[in-house]
Amino acid sequence: MELDNRAPIERLPAEIFDQIMPHLAITTPTNGYTTRNKDLASCLLVSRTFHYHTLATLYSHVSFPHSTIFSKFLSHIQKYPELGELVRRADFSSFTSVGLGRTMRMNFEIQKLTATTLKACLTLTPKLQEFLANESMGMDMDSGVLQKLFCDLPYLQALDFCGMTDKEFVDGMAKVLVPTNSSLPEKMPIKRIGLHGCTTVHMSSISTLLPRLPFLTHLDLTHMQVTDAMLQTIPHTARLTHLSLSRCNRLKGPAVVDFLIEHPATQNLVYLNLLFETSRYRLLSVNDVDKLLPKLPFSLKSLNLSGAKIVSEHVPLLRRLAKHLEELSIGYADLSVQDVCSILEPGYAEDEENTKDPVKHTLHYLDCTGIASINPAALLYIQTCNLLLPSSYPLQVIELSEKVISGLKDRPVPGKKVGWRVKDQGRRGWFVRAEAGVHPKGEEVIKKSLADDGDRPWKMGGKWWGNRKTGCAIGEISGIYGYYGFGI
Repeated sequence: MELDNRAPIERLPAEIFDQIMPHLAITTPTNGYTTRNKDLASCLLVSRTFHYHTLATLYSHVSFPHSTIFSKFLSHIQKYPELGELVRRADFSSFTSVGLGRTMRMNFEIQKLTATTLKACLTLTPKLQEFLANESMGMDMDSGVLQKLFCDLPYLQALDFCGMTDKEFVDGMAKVLVPTNSSLPEKMPIKRIGLHGCTTVHMSSISTLLPRLPFLTHLDLTHMQVTDAMLQTIPHTARLTHLSLSRCNRLKGPAVVDFLIEHPATQNLVYLNLLFETSRYRLLSVNDVDKLLPKLPFSLKSLNLSGAKIVSEHVPLLRRLAKHLEELSIGYADLSVQDVCSILEPGYAEDEENTKDPVKHTLHYLDCTGIASINPAALLYIQTCNLLLPSSYPLQVIELSEKVISGLKDRPVPGKKVGWRVKDQGRRGWFVRAEAGVHPKGEEVIKKSLADDGDRPWKMGGKWWGNRKTGCAIGEISGIYGYYGFGI
């Protein structure tokens, strides 16, 4: 009988190694040029057993912050094609074409990441499940690359083209997504697709794509040329949990409400973004909001209605939704301070008199951007506004307009007394519960607040509140994805 001379840890079942090794993986480096996954790479040198089990984790999720890393990776899998079989996610979400002292033109001339090299990479990664791109790659996403993504990868489940508007990408979509393309599957395996900010994609491309997504769960069409008729072509077998129709100015309110209420694919939504800028277009009228609010599913955790015509009569319906929502955006609503505070009150709208066992709200985030009655003086006057008091917990974040945030910065002492402070990024700003303050129960509430890191399964790896970009893969939100999600 042959003795097993391996160390006890090496005798663990493969399934245990598969649970351990991913904890060493770093999905997002601190910057694009420092050593990444150093600990995981060290495991390759421990023993043959560790080498074997580490490879699958090391190559499962590969990230490319710049072209040099991509070039090295491509060369390696060209030399060892079997490693390409291990790749499940190609993450270009933090990719930039500028770096290391080079301009975009210089990088183009170096030819490290081009349509040709991208296509070669996709050919060598046949079991790819997630492809996350961004606007920096738009010139390299031609018809050859898109043909490979849409037609030749049978295991592909997630595609994200965030912010792409380049002519090469748009023309490639128009060439590949046509009914006459015999290679285009009638039923694509894709479950999650992000077209956030792809404003120049032709309507014909979208109308060809949507009916071919029977397994769809995540759909981000923010700022796209989508029509009401296109939404109705989404297969009834789809089960949408995340949907963004923000800034789709071709949509009509009544048709969108009908789609959300009646279409079989929208009955279990968890995340719904209907944000519109009132200065350009208002999607939902008072009647649309009247019809929509009572029909929204109990599964919903994040609802963005900023720009909708919300009035005081809608407060009871919003209060009812606040018993299961964790995020609520009501920007530019026609509400008083008391109306906004009433949304957080216990009890249900249809049972106001039953106070025997009132149900508290579950909101952690409330977007009050553009509400005229919400200003620094009104927020900090706790005799009439209880949003900042310990009693409003679990509310942790209130998003406000730039003017209000500026006013709160000028009043740091009153803010500190109630335990809140300003946080801003890009064009957006938040008032955040950060300290105990001077009010009773403040210590108890801040302990609970600090213990909650914001991590939720429906956030797809994000932890901050108020993300306006639908995630297509679980992971830390960074780079251009972070900018579109939290910066604008």
